[in-house]
Amino acid sequence: MKPLSIMAVLLTMAAPAFAQDAAIQDTPAEQVQVSSIKDPELQPYRHMVRGLDVWDEKRARLAPQASLRFELWTRDGKMANAEGLQLRLAGNTVDIALPLDKDATFVLPRSQEALSDNADLILNRKKEQFRWRPRVNTPGVPANARRLGDLRLECEVRAAVRKEEIPLMYRAGAVAAGGICNLPMTAYLYRAPQRLLSAVVVSGDRKSGLPLRDNGHVFQTPLRDKSWDNDALIVYTFAEPEPAATP
Repeated sequence: MKPLSIMAVLLTMAAPAFAQDAAIQDTPAEQVQVSSIKDPELQPYRHMVRGLDVWDEKRARLAPQASLRFELWTRDGKMANAEGLQLRLAGNTVDIALPLDKDATFVLPRSQEALSDNADLILNRKKEQFRWRPRVNTPGVPANARRLGDLRLECEVRAAVRKEEIPLMYRAGAVAAGGICNLPMTAYLYRAPQRLLSAVVVSGDRKSGLPLRDNGHVFQTPLRDKSWDNDALIVYTFAEPEPAATP
């Protein structure tokens, strides 16, 4: 399997490094009605539940203290603003509102009713304007760092949800490797919260620099390198000061 071919798949499936598409004009929220939008689904609920199943299965090993939320990103890879956004699980009989925090993150509940009704996760925006990704966070990790086990579990959750999007030729290799998040010769890319000068992986006295891409907006992670334990931290040096917290 060619590294660049696999990387292209994982850019849109196993790791949340989104392509830098042209900016899109956002329609004012008061003018957008879900009923008037064609195909507004983010994902079928039955697919999202697979991610919850993997979370339950692998959490104890990869991120035992972590929480799971899902977050929305704009098509061009920017963190979404929740103002005006409305998210819900909707089917023929089910209609469950999913509250969004101000940072456009949400908790996905388990609902047998929504599963039986073949419900979809629906946002009041046209399809493809927004992306989603899992966010696994262990308490106590510094704001300028990510825990490697958290990133590994994010990859597993995302891979489970988007299983059908993986070409068959890669699925066979993934089985042999122990999952799509363990494929050899593969670059696993993640989008940074803002542009970086550097990113290093640190475990005790050991550290190693990580490759940056997209002018510092994307970093490469050693997900499949088991010499780095799950408690290893990927530490950022931001190109600009972090934005001040909103009071």
